[in-house]
Amino acid sequence: MVLRVIFIFSFLFLFSCGVEDAEEQWSASAIENGEKLYTIHCTRCHGTTGDLGASGSKNLQISTLNTDAIQKIIREGKGAMPSYVKTLNSEEKLSWLSEYVISLRN
Repeated sequence: MVLRVIFIFSFLFLFSCGVEDAEEQWSASAIENGEKLYTIHCTRCHGTTGDLGASGSKNLQISTLNTDAIQKIIREGKGAMPSYVKTLNSEEKLSWLSEYVISLRN
C-alpha cells in the first residue's frame, strides 16, 4: 500500500513538472516563440537564415508574401512542403511563426 501511494505521488509530481515546462516553453515574446517553432519545424529545409533551399524550399529572405499568404502555406502546404495544420494547431502559433518568417527578410 505504501509503495502504491509513493508511486501515485511520484507520478503526479512528474506530470505537474511536465505541464509547467510546457507552459514555460511559450512564455517568451511572439518573435522568440516564432523562432522556436521555426527551429523545430522549418530549418531542415529553409535553414537557420531562411535561404538554404533544401528540397526545393523557397528563399524566405527574399519572399514578398504577406502574413495571410504565409499562414495559408503553413496550414495547407505547397509543393514539397507538407501541411502543418495539425502540428501548429493554434492561430497563436501560426501568428508567431509567420511573424518570425517575415523577420528573416533582408
